[in-house]
Amino acid sequence: MEKTQQPKLFDRIDVILAILAGVLSLALYVRTLAISALPGDSGEFQVLAYQVGSAHTTGYPIYIALAKLFISLVPVGNIAYRVNLFSAFMGAVTVVGVYLSAQIVTKSRWAALLAALTLTVCYTFWSQAIIAEVYSAGAAFMAAVWVALLVWYKTGSKWALFVAGLCGGLGLGVHGNLVVVAPAVLIFLLLNWKRWKELWRPALSGALVGVLLFLVVFLIVDLNAPPANVFNVIYGPARSAWGLSEAQVKSPISRMVFLASGRQWSGRMFVKPAKDMPEHFYEYVVKMPREFSSAALSLMLLGLIILFIRDWRLGVLFTTALLFHWGFYFNYRVGDIYVFYIPGYMLMAMLAAVGVSGIAWLIGKLPSQPARLIIQSVVMLAILYVSIAPVLLPYLEAVRNGQVPFTKVRGYLLDSNTETNYKLVAHTVRYLDQNVILLANWDQLYEYWYAAHIEQQRKDLRFIEMNPFHEPPGLPQSTLEFIRANIDAYPIYLWTSSPEVERAGFKLHPVYADFVRFYKVEKP
Repeated sequence: MEKTQQPKLFDRIDVILAILAGVLSLALYVRTLAISALPGDSGEFQVLAYQVGSAHTTGYPIYIALAKLFISLVPVGNIAYRVNLFSAFMGAVTVVGVYLSAQIVTKSRWAALLAALTLTVCYTFWSQAIIAEVYSAGAAFMAAVWVALLVWYKTGSKWALFVAGLCGGLGLGVHGNLVVVAPAVLIFLLLNWKRWKELWRPALSGALVGVLLFLVVFLIVDLNAPPANVFNVIYGPARSAWGLSEAQVKSPISRMVFLASGRQWSGRMFVKPAKDMPEHFYEYVVKMPREFSSAALSLMLLGLIILFIRDWRLGVLFTTALLFHWGFYFNYRVGDIYVFYIPGYMLMAMLAAVGVSGIAWLIGKLPSQPARLIIQSVVMLAILYVSIAPVLLPYLEAVRNGQVPFTKVRGYLLDSNTETNYKLVAHTVRYLDQNVILLANWDQLYEYWYAAHIEQQRKDLRFIEMNPFHEPPGLPQSTLEFIRANIDAYPIYLWTSSPEVERAGFKLHPVYADFVRFYKVEKP
């Protein structure tokens, strides 16, 4: 029996163009990369990628493992710079994946290039690709799922479906947004149920292998438990805030369940849908012009219509993925909600590609081939310009100067004082007494860890989050117990005065690390 030849989805030129798009995006991100230790979550990832430890919920073990591998193999700059660079690299991988996905859907290189470059300069994606964060890495796994799923859809390749499941399972250890779009993928597979009945094994086995690897890596990272591990720094000392016992904090299974469930933030999900969804939708629409140009947005709407006409199953896949994505994150109450919209922006960039492919198809109907090629090239270049330039040009000066472009954007992690603030933290660490335990605020917590344990080798110092987010707010009772258990052996400093500590019977006395004031906790 003669074997059916599978359709060829890419050729050498497609691969070259995909890599070129990735290289261009990487060049942009490296040019505008943050270069120093950073506050908040980014500082946490910089420290824990180096030490190999679990981060805040949901732990991100695959991200930690990949970042560690990257910073070990790429000896450029200091540790903080390398972890930032890892985000840029994964951002470039995402751009390559978006190009390939768009090429599969549209069979148009112009359209695929537009999708890749539109995502490259998308504000939120760009802003997260230049700092130590999980979002570009999560997007890379998401892009891998889309590529593999679309390859299966077009060719019937069992290996492609296995890879889609594998990347989906592994991706859970990078960011949980893969779970949000999983129902859309399942619906898409069910719409292809005649083929799905034959191919459920590779999809399921790939997902199971991915999840198993994720769990193995989680245990390795968790059991490594470096000094700055999140359970040493936050969830252990403040365990009473979430009703955790000391035994649960010591149990790997309990730690895994706590992190995977996102328990610290679960109270912010689906609080008041009737109120939150309209507000988040309005904010989403208002801020859309900083993400995509008007031309790109118009192409996305056109692309959605064309996609349903060409292939209604793909239309359902894209639409349901966006709806599930919006439905979940429009019900999530966090200050940096905008960063969670990246998976949706990837889909929207691919829809813009479908819109461009429709225009290219119309031009292809022209009778004269030489004129057709010239007109198509001119029109496509014009569309690329009007789609990308309005988003890129406001930040062009920063690109020329090799600066982070978004320091003046409200709500962004970095501002003009970020480097100065870190230098102050590093200066303060030099003057801290031996063996101090400092209870600090979240923004500076891991900057202290980075300065002390990575830059200055002050391994005698420990830093604990004084009052992590939990509901209801307030100093956890277990934090007071932590102070009582350690006050005889270590000097304990607070970054700010605390009436709750004083009400617990302790005295607070101002102390100084050079000119920076803390409050030393003493027995009455």
